[in-house]
Amino acid sequence: MKLFLTLLGTSLWGLLAGVPQFPKDPEDTLKRVQQDRTLRVGYTHAEPWVVPSGAQPQGIEPALVRAFARSLGARVAWVAGTEQHLYQALKQHELDLLIAGTTDESPWKEQVGLTRSYLETSVYVGNAPGVVVGAEIKGQAVAVAAGTDIGHYVREEKAVPTYHTQLPDGAPLAAGYAWQLRRWGYHNLGIRLKDENHVMAVPPGENAWLLALETFLHQSKGQVSQLLR
Repeated sequence: MKLFLTLLGTSLWGLLAGVPQFPKDPEDTLKRVQQDRTLRVGYTHAEPWVVPSGAQPQGIEPALVRAFARSLGARVAWVAGTEQHLYQALKQHELDLLIAGTTDESPWKEQVGLTRSYLETSVYVGNAPGVVVGAEIKGQAVAVAAGTDIGHYVREEKAVPTYHTQLPDGAPLAAGYAWQLRRWGYHNLGIRLKDENHVMAVPPGENAWLLALETFLHQSKGQVSQLLR
């Protein structure tokens, strides 16, 4: 029996020695970023997460990306574009990372790599100071950000969405994340419209790269909280 176990252990060691180490990057993304000291990041307008501003974007996700790049000793090469074109570039490994206010419900989730959620948040309805609101918002106008799906959820509450490029825009009622309502000085009515799990996108199959980013985001939860204040 002792001889058998010894032989079995030797065989298993031989098999494992031939198995590649995991996680790994088929395209060596993590190794290349560390060697070239350049992180190629695509971005598109997705306020408040990503806000284009001159040559470099601002907002919550660009701030996190800059900190991630610093942790790798790399600089960020920003690439602006449409979501469609950026995801295609990411899929073909022409980008290392994409930020676009992405959630885990992204239609691209089967074609690229998505991190675990780095932030769970919800959209609520709030009322401006001095605005009296009853227990329901049925039939009332609620300001929502244009170009988002929030209007759909407002209609589900039997309310009427009004679309704005800049919130709250003086509206008596507005829909926003809990931290946005606080910034605006609005009172959160507790009417939750939707939940979101925020993620970032990386090229498909780059598991070591994905793990490095996920580890950084997990360690940066305190920084995210600061950015939302």
